[in-house]
Amino acid sequence: MSISKTIIARFGFLAGLCLCLLALSGCNEEIEVHTKSMDRTYLVVEAMLTDCADDTQRVLLTESVDYFEEEVPPVVSGARVSVSDGVDSWLFIETPAGSGCYVGPAELCGVPGVTYKLSIDAVVGGTEGHYEAVSKMEQRGFRLDAVDYMYAGNATMKLDSLWTIAAWGEDTPGANYYYISAKLNDAVFPIELSLAMDDKYFDGQKVIGFPITTLYQTAEMYKQYGEVGKYLETGDVFTLNVYTIPEDYYQFYMGFVSSTVGSSIPMLQSQPANCPTNVTGGDAVGYFVACPVSSASVTIEDPLRPYYKKFFGGFGR
Repeated sequence: MSISKTIIARFGFLAGLCLCLLALSGCNEEIEVHTKSMDRTYLVVEAMLTDCADDTQRVLLTESVDYFEEEVPPVVSGARVSVSDGVDSWLFIETPAGSGCYVGPAELCGVPGVTYKLSIDAVVGGTEGHYEAVSKMEQRGFRLDAVDYMYAGNATMKLDSLWTIAAWGEDTPGANYYYISAKLNDAVFPIELSLAMDDKYFDGQKVIGFPITTLYQTAEMYKQYGEVGKYLETGDVFTLNVYTIPEDYYQFYMGFVSSTVGSSIPMLQSQPANCPTNVTGGDAVGYFVACPVSSASVTIEDPLRPYYKKFFGGFGR
């Protein structure tokens, strides 16, 4: 599910809630309930700037679509996208043309402690607009030294299989927030298959074989996501990325997840489905975040390798 659809998932949830309440009211009078589609088009921004020289810095631009529509969100093509640090400015080029994916120059690499501004001039919903977002890159909060895997599911016909991913490293003292994503070979996991967490359970500590996340792969996921949803095979390279993020991006991600799973009840708590955004200048959703990253990789030797303790807290290393 794309950001553009999950941001507005709340409207569909509210409509369904209203229908349920009416059904429970016991009224005999026939009532018609009409739902209304969005009355405007939003620019949807997905942008992350890292401090890794090997990363290709990208900005993804799409238009929002109604939650009840099955169509793929239309890309925003032909925009002018740039990032600046107050001294230098870097122009992003749409690659490939017409894709809505804007790629920064090879020399662009973020620096912790520096504040970056994303500028976008684009036509959204037939209207020209100028949008901006600002993000300060945090200092790195976690040093990831190694990553490993263990098989934890069934392998019937290579479907519905589960692996646990463990991490070795060290956390920096103080409150830190992390965005945990991964890459399988050259395929990057999308935001809805990633996670965010804080360090309150391991603040300032060394991490030894910490089960940081799981890898769940099914035939349906492979159909929807391609390579990132495939069954692990010998020779595959799995890379774990730990991004140190500001608290406001952590809140954005938690709101995104809540709206995806539809777990919040509007009458009982605040609505995280109203995801915060740091994009200004018009009707826009999404986020621009500058963050340092620490990465480690492991080559798959035996996809069904079980857990065993070669050393205290270790996985199958």
